[in-house]
Amino acid sequence: MTVIDHATQAELIEKYKVDPNVTVENIEKVDFVWKNGPLHEVVPAELLGTFDVLIASHVIEHLPDPIGFMQSATKLLHPQRGQLALAVPDKRWCFDYLKQVSSTGQFLAAHRMGAQRHSLATRFDHSAYIAFNHGRPAWGRERLTGLKLADTLDHAYSEFQSWTDDPNVPYVDCHAWHFTPASFALLILEAADIGLLDWRVEWLRPRAGVEFFTRLVRGRQHFSSPAERENRRTELLKQILLDLREQTDWLVDSTEPKPIVVQGGFDEEAKQNLQQIAETAAALRNAMRPGRAIWHQMLPLRRTVAKLRGRA
Repeated sequence: MTVIDHATQAELIEKYKVDPNVTVENIEKVDFVWKNGPLHEVVPAELLGTFDVLIASHVIEHLPDPIGFMQSATKLLHPQRGQLALAVPDKRWCFDYLKQVSSTGQFLAAHRMGAQRHSLATRFDHSAYIAFNHGRPAWGRERLTGLKLADTLDHAYSEFQSWTDDPNVPYVDCHAWHFTPASFALLILEAADIGLLDWRVEWLRPRAGVEFFTRLVRGRQHFSSPAERENRRTELLKQILLDLREQTDWLVDSTEPKPIVVQGGFDEEAKQNLQQIAETAAALRNAMRPGRAIWHQMLPLRRTVAKLRGRA
């Protein structure tokens, strides 16, 4: 096994010796230190194309240029059996909850600029929209009864103002990229289809915690026609919306039901009908989790709404 990190073993032990979440005795010897430039350039030329697997756990979301990283993986890994194995945080279950899903266009822009540091916008967004649930940065699938911003707007703006492209200034890390499983799959498909990557998703598996695992293999995904490719892109874009709906459900379900206030013009029967609408809608929302099809529950709700319209 070959280990690449941004610092030596001794430097990492010194950095994390006061961190209660890190067991410094487990920090391994670092074979190659990667400070900047393409990843593959820190490895001796005779080793290029000889590695079987590149494992990066909770790394890709930190990189200024993820496309450049995956291009380096192409050079490092064996052309036939090489695999890229990633553990990626799912933005729906951690402090990235309130941030927007990253787009392929943003990835392309960072790569075209040859980004070595995070952008002005990333520095601001990273601080401005970090959210904790009951003080915890990660939580998984649970009701969000204590969701709060971790930093102030003033702090985020100070981060923005302190940004510089001076390479001599210490590097500032950020969670620059935010994924759901479907959004990650779309990014790989699109970046590969336009010729920037030679990878395809072989499998992608959401985990019970705050991440998903994925394995990429060489060779972009091929389609029988442009129409088939566009259909697949549309499917993934729809799935992103469903991913985000699942995220929202955990927030909406956290709120306590509010009483219905009826003012003038409605009798007791109308109040009961309105209450029925609220109860039916709540039951429908809870039942319509991804993978559960019970559209027949819409019928009584529609009838009640139609009845009320007739009374208006």
